[in-house]
Amino acid sequence: MQTRLNHSTGRRCLGSGPPAAALALLLTALPATAQTDTPYTATGWLTGVPVPGVLFTNALGEVGLRGNAHTLRVQSTDARLTGQRLAFADGAYQADGTALVWGTAYQEVGTFDAANNFTATGGLWEMTYRGTMPADNSLQLHIVGRGSGGSIEGWRFEEDLTKAAGAPWDPADPYPYTGTIKPPPLNTSEVVDNFDDDIPAGWTADGSGPYFPPLETNQQFTVRGNWPGLVTHEQVDTWKWPYLRKNWSVANNQTLECRVDLVRMSENATNAAGCIFWSDSAGGSYLLLKGRDFIQVGKWVEGGSGGVAVFFHELAVIKNTNVILSLALTRVNPNVVLTVRVLDKDNQAAVLYQRSVVDTPQADPALTSAELSDLSGMNLNVFADSGAPRTSGNLIMLSAFQYTDGTQPQLDVTYDNLELRTSEIPPLGIGQLVALTWPDVGSYSVEGAPSVQGPWLPVNDTVSPGMKQTTVPASQPAQFFRLR
Repeated sequence: MQTRLNHSTGRRCLGSGPPAAALALLLTALPATAQTDTPYTATGWLTGVPVPGVLFTNALGEVGLRGNAHTLRVQSTDARLTGQRLAFADGAYQADGTALVWGTAYQEVGTFDAANNFTATGGLWEMTYRGTMPADNSLQLHIVGRGSGGSIEGWRFEEDLTKAAGAPWDPADPYPYTGTIKPPPLNTSEVVDNFDDDIPAGWTADGSGPYFPPLETNQQFTVRGNWPGLVTHEQVDTWKWPYLRKNWSVANNQTLECRVDLVRMSENATNAAGCIFWSDSAGGSYLLLKGRDFIQVGKWVEGGSGGVAVFFHELAVIKNTNVILSLALTRVNPNVVLTVRVLDKDNQAAVLYQRSVVDTPQADPALTSAELSDLSGMNLNVFADSGAPRTSGNLIMLSAFQYTDGTQPQLDVTYDNLELRTSEIPPLGIGQLVALTWPDVGSYSVEGAPSVQGPWLPVNDTVSPGMKQTTVPASQPAQFFRLR
């Protein structure tokens, strides 16, 4: 993939050749366990009330229910939500005859025969619910759950129950549910090349300057470069980027991460190693360079001969042996967040460096040549940002860059364990907060209602299975939050 002149456009371009096979990280959909949200309907029938619970009246005359346990047979349009449900209920009756209900429930996945005998087939749903029961014994509940074991491990569901009026605990009354099953959070890892075969199969040598094929020896991969008499004016002038044809893509609300071990790098202070996501069709890429005393992240942009737009160049004196280089693309339409990390392989992958930058459809801030020179001492021609964020491509590159006046010694960079990791972005919900405080005297609890007429529901700092929650005082004019 030698840098060459495109005679039809006059532009310098990188890469050529047939399209590669589909990215191995894409999951094959199976009808019974498709990796997508699946709507369903279900109907439950009461099969027993082994523990009626305890009714009580407090000093204010308020009536409550605690400790009720009842069982239901649930038939669903999705076999994963057919099973035997055990529910525990608490309640608080209101003056108008309505009741607030809440509790937990567990449902075994299984089948029923013609005589309604149950056979468990594996997996258990753990769920919580809250809602109201009007005076006519109808029910409106919101239920969320998470699966454990069997084919539902890690899966999630959310459903609503709307039961019609009727007699209390009547086994003839149906309990209709409408909901959605959601797949487990995506988290996959693919070893692209561990270099253990000592054969650089699939890798193509490319870059500027004299030809140096990459070496795969001692179960490691070495990129070499030497540019006698060449002076660096642009990064591509003295840069080696052997590439592997590998389709990659990042879906919305997902992260695609390239990880590679940096085993060692030549001692010259102007040397740098890095990994690159490249797209032939989009004519661009994202790149990470780790120098001996800096981190640089940029994007290849078209226009004229094309070149690198540098999003940031930061001085960072970090060890250059036995570290993990990580370049992650997180797609949040219409933007891509680039996150670079350097991890210490000698210390359980402890984070030595981390920084993120956002690539938007607009022209984002990029360093000028003068700004880069002030930060690095390198006098390079760099480019302004242009073009849409990159979300797919067909090459992975491991690079070696040297800023040289033509007299620097040969550069060697040795890598190991190249991986691609795909993960789902956990949604982070942010809402307004009201802080409630009261003197610590007596036994008081907090209830909330949409109006002074009710219905009043206990305010509990509870969360759904598989979810975490925290309360943060709204004490600042502005605050930012993230999941790390």
